[in-house]
Amino acid sequence: MAEKKTITVFGGTGFIARNLIAKLAKKGFKIIVPTRNPYLHGYLKPMGEPGQIEVLKFNPFDFSNLNEFIKSSEIVVNCIGVLFEKKNQKFDHIHHLFPKFLTSILDKEITKKFIHISALGVNKNSNSLYIKSKFQGEEAIINNYKNSIIVRPSIVFGINDNFFNLFNKLINLLPIIPLAGAKTKFQPCYVGDVTDAIIKIIEQINPNKVYELGGPKIYTFKELIETLLVSLKKKRFIIELPDFAARLQAKIMQLLPNPLLTEDQLEILKSDNTCSNQYPGFKELGISTRTVETILPNYIFSQVIR
Repeated sequence: MAEKKTITVFGGTGFIARNLIAKLAKKGFKIIVPTRNPYLHGYLKPMGEPGQIEVLKFNPFDFSNLNEFIKSSEIVVNCIGVLFEKKNQKFDHIHHLFPKFLTSILDKEITKKFIHISALGVNKNSNSLYIKSKFQGEEAIINNYKNSIIVRPSIVFGINDNFFNLFNKLINLLPIIPLAGAKTKFQPCYVGDVTDAIIKIIEQINPNKVYELGGPKIYTFKELIETLLVSLKKKRFIIELPDFAARLQAKIMQLLPNPLLTEDQLEILKSDNTCSNQYPGFKELGISTRTVETILPNYIFSQVIR
């Protein structure tokens, strides 16, 4: 039996990557996970056999030894991404400069594929720094490395997600839910379907260059919160905020350590987050997708804040 390939997963402690690593381990891949604090993320190792998953110390702000994490890998997956900026964590560095440098040093003789997890709605003309940095990152990757594949998912949900679980906490704190961008449309996809798609791309001989991943159903932002309330069997009054109130809410919330809304995210909410249908997606990869209503009730109760 042929030995499985070695794969490096950057951003391996994040939501999508943790689920991906678990599946890659079951398929027998040898996995390298660079992370800022390997002592905090040793829980990744038991996902595989002894020695199958290496968790190594890595500084995403120091490019000098980046080659050490990829020099023996046939496949490199970049899942690094942030939803809001901090003092030492800027969109341009994380989404643009890091993948730009990474793809510039890939050895074409060893690395057969570079897979980059981006986001739906990338646009160089966006007023959102998040969206603009995602576009710049994609552009740099495509220019630097021909064996690169871009994956653009919509909102990704599942156990320990960063969307429904945040609103779950808010629902448990407030009798009224103030909602900016209530009419913005999303096409949420289940993390199990997203990771299946990434593995299909890894295993394909000649994958496409760009994939857009959206679930089987389109919802407005308000409909997603209503769906969450139904799953929780709770009632809350949802207030659709006008622009001036949404801007005020964002200004206040972005002062928090982990804000639910920032001014930059408010810019993102001005555009729908759905597939353009210009690129292949789940259907072309042969993956049957699951709706929010099918998956959400199976995990949200276990994460209710009482």
